[in-house]
Amino acid sequence: LPPHGVDWRFEELKTLCHGDLEDPLYLHAAMLVWARADWEFMVPFYDMLNHSNRKENVKHKFGYTDNIAEIGYEIIADKIEAGGELFLSYNRCKVCHDNYDWFGTPEMFLQFGFVESMPQRWLFDFARIKFDLDWKNGSSDDNGTNRGGGGELVANFLVPPSSKGIRLLQEELTRLESFAATYRGKSFEDEGIPKHEWEPLWQYYDALQDALSVVIQSDVALSDDVWALDDNWWVKDGTQTAEDEDHYVLPTKSENMAQRDF
Repeated sequence: LPPHGVDWRFEELKTLCHGDLEDPLYLHAAMLVWARADWEFMVPFYDMLNHSNRKENVKHKFGYTDNIAEIGYEIIADKIEAGGELFLSYNRCKVCHDNYDWFGTPEMFLQFGFVESMPQRWLFDFARIKFDLDWKNGSSDDNGTNRGGGGELVANFLVPPSSKGIRLLQEELTRLESFAATYRGKSFEDEGIPKHEWEPLWQYYDALQDALSVVIQSDVALSDDVWALDDNWWVKDGTQTAEDEDHYVLPTKSENMAQRDF
């Protein structure tokens, strides 16, 4: 599922961490660190805070040095009612500046294994389209998918989209619908995938399909100017650029489509 695959992350575990990918205990431990660590550190309580860009009620800051004894976390919460849930933004927090531009819904799913609720951010490098997605009425009643909040979804384009990019997303949507026609009726047992992995995959599929559909159907002025920009076309607010290695703005299987002359 685009914009990213997962093979490159497993390759990192092999080459950088020298991990045994055939060892289920190692993989489980690696996924826990991947999904919950801040940098390489597992921080009790702090790593239990859930993500929301709508209900965020926790602020945090930390100091990072090479000496772990000098690292400290400070967590400040708004007034929380008894039994209330603590929410922290995983990509728009005070110390998340590296993630501002590029870390959105696909990256959230890849890194943490869940589909974030609204608002969402989507960046498709192969089509050079970047937008935020939200309910038109700003409802916060969705349940982690695009289909639980009711009302109308709208796209706020962060870079003017092009006719070429829209065509590329339409082709990607057609491919996804063909994929669903083949696999959606199957069960997790048929495919040998654990249920706790199978269900989030289809939840992400629904979010992706809805995001592409909204963009393709949007009544927005189109401009091909984005194709005249360099690889930093998506950079605006953050500290990461295309040349840096700490982002996931990677070529997809559809990248070759961007070279076609429509």
